[in-house]
Amino acid sequence: MKTQKALDFFKTNGLFLDYIETEKSTASSQEAASVIGCTTGEIAKSIIFESGGKAILVLIEGDKKVDIKKLEGIVSSKIKKADPLFILQKTGFEVGGVSPIPNENIIIFIDSGITKHEFIWVSAGSKESVIKLSTKGLEKALKAPIVCVST
Repeated sequence: MKTQKALDFFKTNGLFLDYIETEKSTASSQEAASVIGCTTGEIAKSIIFESGGKAILVLIEGDKKVDIKKLEGIVSSKIKKADPLFILQKTGFEVGGVSPIPNENIIIFIDSGITKHEFIWVSAGSKESVIKLSTKGLEKALKAPIVCVST
């Protein structure tokens, strides 16, 4: 059901290119890259932070990390890594399967490194599925600004 929600969203917004569902885990960038046969940089992971009860999702290349200080400067407040229950409540997805679908409970940012790729792979809403997306139009579809927060 959650996977279908992700597929529908990305198809409706003209970003959908491909979909893979597997028996192997795609929960981490390394696992997903291994299943797909691509680099971890072509995997876009959704990292969730918490700031004052708000959820902040950063879509970032799988081989990069979020610079907390840079992100705090952008949101003008302290942030911390979100716990699994908070992530589920705010996104509707479990850790390892968070698809970057906008909703009223989260603020989304796209790290600028994503824009150098013609396409990326993101979680499709489960720990065993991924969606290949065009990066053209990603900012508009996710209603998310492009920022530089990677290290």
